[in-house]
Amino acid sequence: MGRLFWKLFFAFVAALAVAALLVALAFSVIWPRDGGRFRPTTVLMADTVADLLQQRGADAARGLLEVWRARGEPLPWVIAPDGGELLGRTPPQDGDMPVRAIVVDGAEWRVVQAPRPPPAGRMRLPPPPFVEVVAFLIGAIASSALLAGYLSRPVRHLHRAFDAMAQGDLEVRIAPLIGRRRDEIADLGRGFDRMATRIEQLVDAQRRLLHDVSHELRSPLARMSAAIGLARQDPSRIEAMLERVERETARLDTLVGELLGLARLEHDAARTLPQPVALDALLHDVAGDARFEAAARDVEVVLSTDGAGPVVKGQVELLRRTFDNVLRNAVKYAPAGSVVHIALGRANGSARVSISDRGCGVADGELERIFDPFFRGERSDGGHGAGLGLSIARRAVEAHGGDIRASNAEGGGLRVDIRLPAED
Repeated sequence: MGRLFWKLFFAFVAALAVAALLVALAFSVIWPRDGGRFRPTTVLMADTVADLLQQRGADAARGLLEVWRARGEPLPWVIAPDGGELLGRTPPQDGDMPVRAIVVDGAEWRVVQAPRPPPAGRMRLPPPPFVEVVAFLIGAIASSALLAGYLSRPVRHLHRAFDAMAQGDLEVRIAPLIGRRRDEIADLGRGFDRMATRIEQLVDAQRRLLHDVSHELRSPLARMSAAIGLARQDPSRIEAMLERVERETARLDTLVGELLGLARLEHDAARTLPQPVALDALLHDVAGDARFEAAARDVEVVLSTDGAGPVVKGQVELLRRTFDNVLRNAVKYAPAGSVVHIALGRANGSARVSISDRGCGVADGELERIFDPFFRGERSDGGHGAGLGLSIARRAVEAHGGDIRASNAEGGGLRVDIRLPAED
């Protein structure tokens, strides 16, 4: 049991004990002293008998006195006109006691008030209810233990989970231990699970990226090393080997540039304040830039929009790079004399952008993998790209809360669909 459990436990027990003590004290003050029966005062008894005697006669007063005598009350004396007491008792000789004179049928009756009973001293409390006290303590301890355990158990789970994550266990989760409880502590545990899942995904992505980068860097470096060795063995081939080293250096430069862009992507997405971006204007600029490259390949770039272009909230440069990477990839694989089509529309509160070409397409099993870093499909032309363009596009789209998917278009070619949340 942790410190939080014992703090909660003793707090609940103390609160219950104080509440029970106050209740017991209140009952001891207001509860009658003789088994719950009301005991009238001697003044009230004398006044009552006098009124009853005057209104209803001696028989009614005698009946009331008999009832009180059976209950052991201190009775007043009722003296008849002839000097006899109504119940046959001896009248008191003490003349200091209050006397009430009553005239009944022209005759005088006297009602002598009984003396007050001696004071009971200090207030008497009812006898201690040992069974009730023991039962209360058992119930208070049991309920406090259950409640303290219920509140502190998920905190202990969180403490162990944080310790496990600090030691490198990124697979630890809280949800199976919390179960179906619905409160703020459970929400904290589920928030921890989301954080752990995100951290695990980022670490896995970084590990895969590091593995892929090391593999991609090794190949051009190995070819450069081989070219230098061949140049030393055959000086006549120095010029050709220098060209080879120059090509590999250019590939390394391209690779490093794209790696830096990929590393800055999430940093920029987190630190740059989003702003409204009109997609029709942005795509118009991107398509205009792509037409220069497409014209050299005898490829036409066509942009079509469905009415007023939607507006999204995000980073302009990230979105520009996303569409530019996808569009350049489409131009690269489009055959000469074909058209690369860009379509912009809106559906279900989202902006939809599709970019399609009439190239060779992608094998069905590779449609998801083409967004992985450094992936080159079996239909790739083996060009100089580092295989990071579509990966950067996917990360940028996901950073804006959207998604990107690829599919083979009808009639041949590849179609890339991008969905982004649109502003109202």
